[in-house]
Parts: sequence; C-alpha cells; structure tokens
Amino acid sequence: MKAVVLLGPPGAGKGTVAEVLSEKGYRHVSTGDLLRAQIKEQTPLGLEAKALMEQGKFVPDNVVVGMIRDLISNTDGSANFLLDGFPRTLVQAQKLDELIASENGTIERVILLRCPDKVIVKRLSGRRSCPECGAVYHMLYNPPKNGEVCDNDATALIQRSDDKEETILNRLSVYAEQTAPLIGFYAEKGLVREVNADQSIADVRADVMEQLA
Repeated sequence: MKAVVLLGPPGAGKGTVAEVLSEKGYRHVSTGDLLRAQIKEQTPLGLEAKALMEQGKFVPDNVVVGMIRDLISNTDGSANFLLDGFPRTLVQAQKLDELIASENGTIERVILLRCPDKVIVKRLSGRRSCPECGAVYHMLYNPPKNGEVCDNDATALIQRSDDKEETILNRLSVYAEQTAPLIGFYAEKGLVREVNADQSIADVRADVMEQLA
C-alpha cells in the first residue's frame, strides 16, 4: 500500500490535482466528500459535522481517523491512495503513520500546494453549486449560461455556507494554526514537494506529475 498526501489551504486546487492523479491509478480519498455523504444521509456524524463545517471548523480527529481507518482496512493491500484533506492536524498525521505501517505501506510524497490568501478568497467566494445535480460553477471563471441557475436542470444555484468570505477567512486561519505545522512534520521526513498553485490548472497538474516522477 502506498499513499500520496495533498497539503494546502482550502481552495488551493487539491481536488483538481486529484483528478489527474486518479487517472494514474491512485484512489482519491477526500474526507470532505466522505463527510458530505454523511451530511446528506443525515447521520448523527453528519449532523455534527455540518454544524462544525458551517462555522469553518474541523471535525474532531477521532471521527476523521475512524473513517480513514475503516476505509484502509477494507481495501486491497496493493492500493495506491491519494489523501485529500487528511491529515489536517499533527495528531491525524501521527495516526496515519500508524495506519499505514499496520498495512505495511508507505507514504511516497507529500505534495504541498502554495497559494496566496487573496487568491483563495476570490476562488472560493465565487463558487456556486446546483443542489439537484451537484454541478459546480464559478461566477468569474466558469459561470452558468443563464444568470444563477444550473445549465443542466435550471435549478437555482446556491453558495455553500463554507464558501462565504467570512467563513473562508476563518478556514484559512484554522489551516494556518492546525495544518501548516504538518509541513515541518513531513519536511523532516524528506517527503515534501512544493507546487505553485497560483497558475493554470494545466501547469499545476504538470508540476505535480513532475514531483511524483
């Protein structure tokens, strides 16, 4: 079992990078997607997570680690994981080391996406999504064709509560406080490779692939 960890602030483009790496055989694991699935199903975990995410806060370590543990333990040992949104704290990073070791696996690389805060705010605050089909738009970079309704089904688009500017700034503050220390943790292991995320999607993807070569 091998794993690549994607680090970077919200909106740096981790999901976009994940798309190209998934094509290379990595299994994309997004804790955000896992949690949103729980929220959609209105499980107790989902309800708790929703309240925290709407405030720009992280879900407790033990909950997230539990989800990842279940996923890894129920997957073929030859799998290659791309971890997006996990780990987010030093505790999670230490638990990940234990989980990977228990499966005789290794962490190959930690890809760090660097992006200025002002660029992040612009990217996230412009996002809109369709509550019916899940299509995602950006009012500047990828706007819908007709006002603020979905191109697919004409449903009125919504702005996720965690994409509002006040919440974004709080998310960036939380990232700096809790997640940024992971850079030092992984740098000591010689695993970190930095990529400039303030460039075109094609260039970001190319740089990531070069760092994994």
